Amino acid sequence: MSVSVLSPTRALGGVSGLLQVASLLGLVLLLLKAAQLYLHRQWLLKALQQFPSPPSHWLYGHMQEFQEETELRPLLKRVEKYPSACARWLWGTKALVLVYDPDYMKVVLGRSDPKSHDSYRLLIPWIGNGLLLLERQTWFQHRRMLTPAFHYDILKPYVGLMADSVRVMLDKWEELVSLDSHLEVLGHVSLMTLETIMKCAFSH
Repeated sequence: MSVSVLSPTRALGGVSGLLQVASLLGLVLLLLKAAQLYLHRQWLLKALQQFPSPPSHWLYGHMQEFQEETELRPLLKRVEKYPSACARWLWGTKALVLVYDPDYMKVVLGRSDPKSHDSYRLLIPWIGNGLLLLERQTWFQHRRMLTPAFHYDILKPYVGLMADSVRVMLDKWEELVSLDSHLEVLGHVSLMTLETIMKCAFSH
């Protein structure tokens, strides 16, 4: 009976060969991913060239521009410089188009393109998976059921109630601003929205 013993050198040679193949495969996959990201960035640059924007870094985009405590100031500067819309690069292959012109918004809101899952999924815990987040046939069915409730003739009587709620909020703001120059509006707007819903839905 003969027993063959694998020499340590031969075993190490086999492991070394496997490591070389694995590292070569990893390198190829890395290069393919880099090429994919590069092509995607080139496609985005071409698609967004009609939306002018300040120069951006190839990796971190406009992130440094929005490092301040509030994004409002840099955003207002952009609105002054680019009056209809502009591109905002988040990082190398991710960009947003900021639209603030009513005519542009009509075009955007009139389309039925698929929704961006990255942006909208953040809303699900807050508003649930309702009409805003639904797509295609399900969205169409729900929209058709809700359309009669939002007819202009039905909503017209509520305009006065909404205006009253906004007036109350603005009066409160005038008092608060006279005491302090800073005002956090989120809580006030939320209360105004709740008050409007209570008045319109429950007449209370």
